Amino acid sequence: VVARFADLGSLYLALGGTFLASLLALPVVLYIHTYAGKSRLANYLRLTLDVMWGIPSIVYGAFGFSLMILVGLGASLLAGIVTLAFVVLPILARTFDEVLMLVPKELRESTLSLGTTRLEMLGMLLRQTLPGLMTALLLAFGRAIGDGASVLFTAGYTDRIPESLFQPVASLPIAIFFQLSAPFKEVQTRAYATALILTVMILGISLVAQLISRRLGRNVIR
Repeated sequence: VVARFADLGSLYLALGGTFLASLLALPVVLYIHTYAGKSRLANYLRLTLDVMWGIPSIVYGAFGFSLMILVGLGASLLAGIVTLAFVVLPILARTFDEVLMLVPKELRESTLSLGTTRLEMLGMLLRQTLPGLMTALLLAFGRAIGDGASVLFTAGYTDRIPESLFQPVASLPIAIFFQLSAPFKEVQTRAYATALILTVMILGISLVAQLISRRLGRNVIR
């Protein structure tokens, strides 16, 4: 029963964290490629994202825990989502940034030569990079669903499905941690089964990402 709740909890956390991260990452990356160009600001933004990518997720967990104390928020689904959003934000942003770099320069120039504005060029860029964008989203989702350190102190742990964003939520990585810490062999055996479920889920997400990339990439100009 706990594993089932942990499955749903991990999905809630990963979906919420990936969605929140995408709301922050996509505008930043599109701004870099349409307005910032090769300016210092673009370089600073990329450097910041690279530094964020290298920060261990447990540091994000400590940051999220400190933020919870500051605003008076307890361990909850909302706190876990916000913390996971910071974990996957650099992954999503830098992956999408690299995908946009693959758009041919001639295609950008020909689009602008037709009299389109930089804002209108965003539509062309999104159509060209849709396979890469979907892949980036799935990779970020896979990282979010398998990360445990960042939600250890922020999302909490419970044996029930949260009914609001302000209630604690179980997740598969934390379930594995607590089950392996138990002194009973039966509970430890369930931990290995939970770990197998998590591995299969991440493998499935990776395969779906490759399939979508191949299917949507047929109409992309290279």
